[in-house]
Amino acid sequence: MALSDQTIAKRYGKALFESAKEADVLEETGLELAQLKQVLQAEPRFVSFMTSPSIKQEDKLSMLEHLKSGASDLTKNLVSMVYDYGRIANLEGIIDEFNRLTDEEEKTVRATVTTAIELDDARKDKIAASFAKVVGAKKVILDTKVDPEIIGGAILKSNSYIFDGSIRSKIAEIKRLLVK
Repeated sequence: MALSDQTIAKRYGKALFESAKEADVLEETGLELAQLKQVLQAEPRFVSFMTSPSIKQEDKLSMLEHLKSGASDLTKNLVSMVYDYGRIANLEGIIDEFNRLTDEEEKTVRATVTTAIELDDARKDKIAASFAKVVGAKKVILDTKVDPEIIGGAILKSNSYIFDGSIRSKIAEIKRLLVK
């Protein structure tokens, strides 16, 4: 029975997390994996190249060596192992699972805040601090998006929480109440 992509990502991500934690290199490994994920996202054809039967094995190995250059032994071993076991297509999911476990360990919440205008750093910090209190996190990492359609206010979303304080939603609520 074949394993699902999610199962593979969870197993490998957990093993990687536990190895990095045991070696006390969670932060360093996380930074390397973030760079690796950027490379994967910048070059979406990488997985096709690495899994294509028409590409020579030595070309694939050369690409792997280039990808692993400058990385720690733990990251090099991960990349080699997922390639050797035919799971290179799962690498991004494995990185995501590692990040999820690291965030859980460090009580970090990742959230997206959508506003009608660009936020300055002081306002982002204030929103992050307030959201951290609401969700009981030590740290909140905010990804910001600008959407003029919300008119004003903010929409905050994390994996387990959604707060819609946008003017657009308030207007929609008023309309709904008036139509009753």
